[in-house]
Amino acid sequence: IKKLTLPQVYENYRSAVVLLSKIGFNAQQVWDMSHAEINAWIESYLIQHGVKKKSLRSDETVTSYVFRRRKSQEKKGA
Repeated sequence: IKKLTLPQVYENYRSAVVLLSKIGFNAQQVWDMSHAEINAWIESYLIQHGVKKKSLRSDETVTSYVFRRRKSQEKKGA
C-alpha cells in the first residue's frame, strides 16, 4: 500500500469536498465522513452521471479518476 504525503491527502480531501458539494454536503460534513462513506457517495454521484464502473477481473486494469478544478485562463491581449 502506497503511503500518501500530507499535500496529497489534503488535495484528495479538497477534491472530495468540491465533488460532494455538488450533492449538497459542506466541508464539515465531508470531514466527519468515513473513507468508505465518501467513496460510496462519490460512486453514487458518478453512476448518476453515467460513469460506468469497471469490474475488477484480473485481466483488466483499474482506472482511477482525478478531479481537479480548472484554473481560469488569463485574458489574452488585455
